[in-house]
Amino acid sequence: MPASTRRHRVNDTQKEAHVAPASQPRTKPSNTTDISSASTRPSRSQRTAATTNSSNDIDLNSELRAQALTHQQVPSIRSLISDLKAQDSSLLKCIELLNETADQVAEAFRTQTECQELKQAELDLKDLIDAQAEKAVRRKVLEDMVQELSTGASMVDPATRYKSDVQSAMDTYNKQTSRKKYSKNADYHNFKNTLWVANNDGAMPPVRDLIPSEPGDENDDSDDDLQMGGATQNFRCPLTTNILEDPVSNAKCSHSYSKSAIEDYVNAGNNRCPASGCQALVSRATLKLDPALTKKVAAFKRREEERLIARRATSTVLY
Repeated sequence: MPASTRRHRVNDTQKEAHVAPASQPRTKPSNTTDISSASTRPSRSQRTAATTNSSNDIDLNSELRAQALTHQQVPSIRSLISDLKAQDSSLLKCIELLNETADQVAEAFRTQTECQELKQAELDLKDLIDAQAEKAVRRKVLEDMVQELSTGASMVDPATRYKSDVQSAMDTYNKQTSRKKYSKNADYHNFKNTLWVANNDGAMPPVRDLIPSEPGDENDDSDDDLQMGGATQNFRCPLTTNILEDPVSNAKCSHSYSKSAIEDYVNAGNNRCPASGCQALVSRATLKLDPALTKKVAAFKRREEERLIARRATSTVLY
């Protein structure tokens, strides 16, 4: 029978719609519906992951709530205290550099009544002193927490406790006047003394008197508080009576001497400070180089030379 007239036997299991004449290629059954439905079904790995996630659901509210502290966390808190102490050295270095710069600027502009650079330096110094105060407050709060936890107590909300105690202490500090915050600070005293020495003779008055009064200072005139002022600086060696050369200071009494003169004095067997009325011991071990005093002596020499030139000029005019 010719191929064109030969009937194609239909398998009962096939769909008739998928049967084509022998002259046309037979189309395969469409799997579109099956693939589509399969793609919407999760894979085995997805089903496994879903099962795992559902069994390990995280309670964020529980995880993020304040965690109580016990004595087991004391080492961690002490580590934070150590970190704060380490930052002190950086602040001290900044203050030291600022004072050195102020010394140079004050000397360079000593003939001027006002210097904007020195005003800014004073504001910067106050900021650094305030930063020191804040670091001290934070350390104190952490140390108090360590002491409390070391007794076996626990803290339910340590973060709130820490923030509250720090804020309370800083509010008290910030309410103080400038006199109360800075007049007894050694670094501020040194700064003001540097400016005073560059422009004035004699001892500096108490630092408190150099800070403008603010409301609240009128009730702070108690004589019980030590008022830091400048002592009259003696730039002459008690041994040679000449202006100090390569000055060194005695750690036992703070008297200063020319380096070569005091070394000869000690080598001769003397062990008492040569300054009049001083009974402090002196030895090579107690003698320390004094770079700050060296700068002051140099400034003193320049001022003395300027005065001498001024006196000579006046004498020339008079005669």
